[in-house]
Amino acid sequence: MALSLLTAGCSPPELQLVAVGKGPQGDVRALLRPCSNATHMEEVSILHVADETDRGDPEVLGDWSARPPRSVTGEQEISLYQPPKNWHGVEQKPRKLSAAGFYSVEFVIGRKDKQSIVVKYQGIGRFEAADVEGLAPGQWGADGKVMSRAQFREHADDVC
Repeated sequence: MALSLLTAGCSPPELQLVAVGKGPQGDVRALLRPCSNATHMEEVSILHVADETDRGDPEVLGDWSARPPRSVTGEQEISLYQPPKNWHGVEQKPRKLSAAGFYSVEFVIGRKDKQSIVVKYQGIGRFEAADVEGLAPGQWGADGKVMSRAQFREHADDVC
C-alpha cells in the first residue's frame, strides 16, 4: 500500500520528529510531531529491519503503512501495533516487538500531485526493542535519548 513518492531531483530531508514510548496498557506508542507549518501527514509507516528470524511469528510487529484522513493535522500519538481505526491501512494484531534488528517509524509531509506525493520532508525515528523496554511511563525515546513529552516537543521544535 506504499504510496509513490516524487522528489525534485534530490531526497527530501529526514527530520528526527518521532519518539517512542509505552501506553498505559504496555503497548508501544509513537509520538509524531510535524513542524508547525506542516499541512497534514500523507502517510505513516512502520518498518522492521532484520533478518528472517521473526518473520513467521504472528505476534511480532512487522511492517505496515497507513494514510491518515485529510483532517488529521499536528501532533499524533498512535499505537505501533496497528493504525488508528479511521486511517486507511491494514490492521494487525501483534503483541510484541522483535529483539532482532531495529524498527523505523516514518511519516511523510507533502502534498498530493495527481497520483503521487511531492514530499516536503519525512519525520523519522529509529529504535530497538531494548530501547522501549527500558522506558518508564511518561518517558519517550527519540534520537538516542530518553526524554519527557515536553522535552521531545522542544527537541522537535529545534529540529524544525
